[in-house]
Amino acid sequence: MSSETLLERPDAWADLLAALAECLREPDEDLLEHVQDGELQDALADAVERLDLQPAPGIDPPSVSSVGVMTESYLALFEALETPYAPNAESPYKPWYGERTGLMAGPPAEEMRRRYAAIDADVPPCYPADHVSLLLEYGSLLLDAGAVDAFVVFQEDHFDWFPALRLATAGAAAESPFHRWAVFLLDDVATTLRSRLGSEPIDDETAASMVDRIGDVSPWTAVFQQEDRRQSS
Repeated sequence: MSSETLLERPDAWADLLAALAECLREPDEDLLEHVQDGELQDALADAVERLDLQPAPGIDPPSVSSVGVMTESYLALFEALETPYAPNAESPYKPWYGERTGLMAGPPAEEMRRRYAAIDADVPPCYPADHVSLLLEYGSLLLDAGAVDAFVVFQEDHFDWFPALRLATAGAAAESPFHRWAVFLLDDVATTLRSRLGSEPIDDETAASMVDRIGDVSPWTAVFQQEDRRQSS
């Protein structure tokens, strides 16, 4: 049976992934406006209804007051402004190169850079190539292009750390209500996606082992790498 048969409504999945990508990108005025005027919630609700997700995930975002508050929330939860924290890129949760250790710019980021180069696209400035928002956008692009089989392989390889992101978020020091909501929603959606594709769920032990990797490297390594990336952009 082909993936096209297994994955019904790829158009709706594409829209849902794109909406989740917006939730988890670096905050700006556009994101603030989309949250405050209900546009983001409407996009999520529309996709969830078309996919008939049951039980329906919580799509009502916490209220946000300003870009500054959202940015502080983002940095505290995802970029070690407070610790423990929850890196929002894939590399920290995955094995690195042999005996080498590190957080950012590991093998998943290298692969994503190759994927972007193959479609003549650039990784946006100030983002690691395997940032959660970029992974979701790339998955959405595959579905929009009708490449369902390619998407199924991609999500199997690059969405499997979302339960670890949720676990790290649950244990993080920052309150960050909007971004906690976004991470939990992401994991709920990804779990349903795996189920509909007939994939095995990511068990708690596997997720915990991914989170344990973060503790093997100083969180300030991520801060320095983020600063280096900004200075070089």
